[in-house]
Amino acid sequence: MDDLINKIFNSYNYIKVTGVGRTNIKFYKHEHTEIANYFIINSIDCRAIEKDEAEVINALEQLENEYSKGIHSDNISFKQQIIESFGNVKEASQIDKNTSAIYLLLFENIENMSNYRNAVYSIEESPNYFKRYVLPYTQKQLEQLKNSLSQFSDRSLVDALCQIADDEDNYFKLVEGKDLDSTYGLVIRMFSKLPFLQYKFKTELAPEPIEKQVERGLIDKQIKYHKILNNVESNIEEILLLEDDLKVDEDDLEKEIKKLLKGVK
Repeated sequence: MDDLINKIFNSYNYIKVTGVGRTNIKFYKHEHTEIANYFIINSIDCRAIEKDEAEVINALEQLENEYSKGIHSDNISFKQQIIESFGNVKEASQIDKNTSAIYLLLFENIENMSNYRNAVYSIEESPNYFKRYVLPYTQKQLEQLKNSLSQFSDRSLVDALCQIADDEDNYFKLVEGKDLDSTYGLVIRMFSKLPFLQYKFKTELAPEPIEKQVERGLIDKQIKYHKILNNVESNIEEILLLEDDLKVDEDDLEKEIKKLLKGVK
């Protein structure tokens, strides 16, 4: 997952800052220093503890401890590492209000989280230090997603993700609580939990005006009538000229009149 996240970040011109973070913690900033958006990626393998709510919550809380205090008393905090990586004081002064943390939680069975889902997502409500986004996933989802992306090798990564997300049937399944462990479910979560990842809606042609639809269904003679009647400046001469073009057999006309008058059975 770290590799996929790195590719997505690179697609939006975010770069991983080397020398900052831990084995499971990465730090990203935009390649343009004037764009003050910073991201901490916290990867947590929950597979061995996913049935233990307290253990999972404790794993989630470790990032905040490392950010403010460091792992051991002789280590500098993660926040201090970030500050020292900046080239100027102005950039460093913006981290508290412009930093987001994305928690990548690897589960064996994502449904195990259903018993304590609210507790996990409550971490997103914390006002301390940075904004938070929780993104749970399974290895099965990740492998399926990689296979799906390989089918769109002629498109950019973001376009490929949008294509996968553009599936109405899978959307309704997810709304109904089905296929939570699907590729579609992971992609939708990614669009929801990666703040800069934007879904590109399909561009659809505007529907043809009703007037044009009517004209397209008319024969030439009917079109002439249609245009004249729609022309508020048309005069009686134009209408009479149009009538002159009609070739009606008088005998046929008389028969039709008699039928209407019920004179002919």
